[in-house]
Amino acid sequence: MLQSKHYINDRQTREALIKEIGYGKQIRQFTIDKGHPNGAEIHTLSDTGIYTVYNARTLKMVTRWVARVGQVKRFYENGTTPEDILRIAKEHERLGYNNI
Repeated sequence: MLQSKHYINDRQTREALIKEIGYGKQIRQFTIDKGHPNGAEIHTLSDTGIYTVYNARTLKMVTRWVARVGQVKRFYENGTTPEDILRIAKEHERLGYNNI
């Protein structure tokens, strides 16, 4: 998988935690365009509560993080948020995984 230099250089600790949690299976994907100079992003959410962000143009992975409850709710703001994903996000928050 192609990765941005930022992720390769600055996110080893987070990546180790995410590998321990498990990357999971992708369950939701959105294209997000916030007017960033590098272009739109593809945001994915896995069944283990892991977000992965890719640059939509280059398909390089920009970052990966452990989702917080509020992020999961925003991801599903136009639909029903799966309770199992909310439960996972709450547990991750309780364990402090979102702070790494």
